[in-house]
Amino acid sequence: MKKYIIMLMMAWGLLGIMPTAHAWQPATILNSHEKVVHSSYTDKNYLIQVATIGDKPANGYPVIYVLDGNAFFGMASSIAQMNHDKPSEKNPKSLMVVGIGYTTGRAFDIPSRTHDYTPPSESYPAPTGEQTAFGGADYFHAFIADELASMLDKEFGINPNHRTLIGHSYGGLFGLYLLMARSESFDNYVIASPSIWWNDKSVLAHQNGIIATPNIKNILITLGEHELNARHRSPKASTTMLENSDAYMMSQLLKNKLPYANVTFHFNPNHSHGENAYPSIIQGVNMAYQACKADSNC
Repeated sequence: MKKYIIMLMMAWGLLGIMPTAHAWQPATILNSHEKVVHSSYTDKNYLIQVATIGDKPANGYPVIYVLDGNAFFGMASSIAQMNHDKPSEKNPKSLMVVGIGYTTGRAFDIPSRTHDYTPPSESYPAPTGEQTAFGGADYFHAFIADELASMLDKEFGINPNHRTLIGHSYGGLFGLYLLMARSESFDNYVIASPSIWWNDKSVLAHQNGIIATPNIKNILITLGEHELNARHRSPKASTTMLENSDAYMMSQLLKNKLPYANVTFHFNPNHSHGENAYPSIIQGVNMAYQACKADSNC
């Protein structure tokens, strides 16, 4: 009897240290890490998520910065991982994907992104009548360029000549503003469904600041079909509506202003404003990956 009790105790002990075979565990994103970073420029806390895909290159990781990171980091990092891992890729390129999000636990922090992504302006009569902070783009850019990039370089090592920014909606507006006012901020820009309409298209006042610098390699501007109709009822966008859209006309302006850059406009059928973020992220990550492949120093 005593021997039997000892055997039971040993079995219970082993069960106690064995992992439960079917217990739910927190999900993780492959090769990713995250932490909260405070900015002295914006006085905000940001959820920074980093995916390091492949071994660190000699010149550091090429970086893809993804705005609205809470919503889009997972998708962007997965597309980058797929580019690296596909069987047909004989010489895969390493990438770093950086999601810049907020600590709200939601997909979008509307007040924070409104402040961070909109260009400096003296006033903004909000269409809803509910006033929120706006015009913080310069401070948010300083956070990325001075604080975040320095931290990433110190901790992981990044390539200063391969920096891609992906932004949608207000994030696209932020990208356009940087192209105009701070042209050398990034090497590749993905500007999805940019909110050019914001504050009576005040961002266009900065277009004379565009510098035709060769460091800007690729610019992708995208628009969803149903964005051409405010009621989202158009089954098929007309050519006239497309060519008169702010996003398309902006792509033509940038082609003229930036002769060194490869400026591309993508029209994504059957997508609304919000939905257009997803094909744009795929197109943008692929663009950044191909830009790296084309450069022996990447």
